[in-house]
Amino acid sequence: MDQMEIHFEFWIVVLAIVFVAVVVRSALRQRRLWQLSGETSPRLRLWGWGIPRRHILERLAYHDPLTELPNRHGLNQYFKEDFFGAAAGAVFFVDLDRFKSINDTLGHDIGDMLLQEVASRLKEVVGAKGKVFRLGGDEFLIALPKCPLAEAEAVAQHILQELKKYYSIQGNELYITASVGISLTPAHGLDRSALMKAADTALYTAKDSGKNKFSVFDQEMNRQQLRRMSLEKDLRKALACSEFTVVYQPKWDSFLNVAVGLEALLRWKHPEHGLVSPTEFIPIAEETGLIVPITYWMLKDVCSQNRLWHTEGVAAVPVSINMSARMFENGGLYDAVEEALTFSELEAHFLELEITESIAMNNMEETVAQLSRLRLLGVRVSLDDFGTGFSSLGNLDEIPVNTLKIDQVFIRKSRMHSKKAIISNIIAIAGNLNLEVVAEGVETPEQIELLQSLGCRVMQGYYYGRPMPAGELGEWFIANAAVS
Repeated sequence: MDQMEIHFEFWIVVLAIVFVAVVVRSALRQRRLWQLSGETSPRLRLWGWGIPRRHILERLAYHDPLTELPNRHGLNQYFKEDFFGAAAGAVFFVDLDRFKSINDTLGHDIGDMLLQEVASRLKEVVGAKGKVFRLGGDEFLIALPKCPLAEAEAVAQHILQELKKYYSIQGNELYITASVGISLTPAHGLDRSALMKAADTALYTAKDSGKNKFSVFDQEMNRQQLRRMSLEKDLRKALACSEFTVVYQPKWDSFLNVAVGLEALLRWKHPEHGLVSPTEFIPIAEETGLIVPITYWMLKDVCSQNRLWHTEGVAAVPVSINMSARMFENGGLYDAVEEALTFSELEAHFLELEITESIAMNNMEETVAQLSRLRLLGVRVSLDDFGTGFSSLGNLDEIPVNTLKIDQVFIRKSRMHSKKAIISNIIAIAGNLNLEVVAEGVETPEQIELLQSLGCRVMQGYYYGRPMPAGELGEWFIANAAVS
C-alpha cells in the first residue's frame, strides 16, 4: 500500500468519526428538546425535525429550566384554567430560611442542586392533589384545590418536616428549613392576586415568628404588614431627620459597688407614632440594610458623647454598641470605627463592640479577621447573648473577645435556679479563657446574691439602672459616686 492510499484511508476514518460525533450530538440535542416539549413519545430525527417548535417554546415559556417546575407564567395559566373551579382551595408560599448563606459559602452550583432536591420533595408532598411552582430564587408556591383549613395546616406541617431532613449533595451534608404562608379561597380572596398577596403576608409573619414555621393569613396580619411598610418608608428618612437618639444602661461591679461600663441602645422617636419599639424597627433596618448607615451614625455619636463625659469629669468607662451581621458583610466596619474614634478623639479601649454568637459563627474566618484588626486597634469586643445561639464552645478560644455576656433568659427569676448549672459553667469557661463576664437582666437582690455566689461580679439590669438619655446619665453617675 503506497503512502497516498494510507493518507486516503486516514481521512476516511477521520470523516467517519466526525460524522458519528455529529449524529450523536444531534440525537442528544433532539432527546433534550423532546424532554422539554413534554411529549409522551420521542420522534428522533438527525437534524431536529419531528417536534413542533411551538411545543418546545411553550415548554420553555411556562417552566423553570432548573427544577422543571411550572414558573410564574405557568402559575398564571393554572389559575385561569384549573384552580377556581374548586369550592375551596389553599395557596402556600414556601420560602427557604437562610438559603443565601449556602450560596455564599458553598457556591451557586450546590445551591442549585439543593433547589432541585427541594422541588422534588415538594412534589412528593403534594402528589396529584395540586401543583408546585417555582417563582424564582428560593421561593415556591403550591396550589391545592379542594383544601380546607385543617388539611392545609396538615400539609404545611408535612412540608416543614420533609424539608428540614438532611440533604446529601456532593459530599456535603446540608440542613435547611423553610417558612410557609397560607391563604384560603374564598375567605382570603377570589382571584390569584389577592390570594398570593395574602399568602405572602402570612409568610412574613411565619419568618418573623422564628422561621421553620407556618402561618395562616388573617386580617390582623394585613394591618401589621401595612404598618411595617409605613415604618420602612419612614425609617429611610429618619436618620436625615434626626429622629434617632441613644440611651445608656450601666454595667455595675457588684463587688466594688461602682459602674464599670455602659451599653448604648438605639431609640427611634417617630414624629407621629412616638417611640417605636426596637423589636419592631431593628428587624426592618436589618432587612433593608439601613442598619449600616444607622450604626455608622451611632458609632460617631456614642464616641463623641463618651469623650464629652471624659472632658467634663463625669465618667471614664467603656461604652458598648451592638453590631449587626450586616456590619461584617461589606468590609467597612474597621474604617467606620477608626473614623469615629478619630473624629471624637476617644481612646480605642473606651469603645466596645457587642456581637452575638450567630454573627461570630457565620463566616467565622472573615469575622475573626475583622475582629482581630479591631482588637489590635485597641477596641474591646464582647460576645452577647451567650448560650442562646449556635454551639460555639469548640470555637470560643478562636474568637477574639474580651467579655462573655450571659443572656437574661438564664437570669429570669422564674428560671434562674433551674439554670444555675449553666450559669456556673459559663462563668467557669470564661475564667479558664481569661474572659470577663457580664450578667444581663438583673432585677432583684435574690438574683444578685446567686450570681455573686457563682463568681459573677459585673451585672446589668433594671436593678442598677434603666436605659437613660445622656443628660440623665451624667446626674446618675454623680448620684451614685461612680466617677472613675
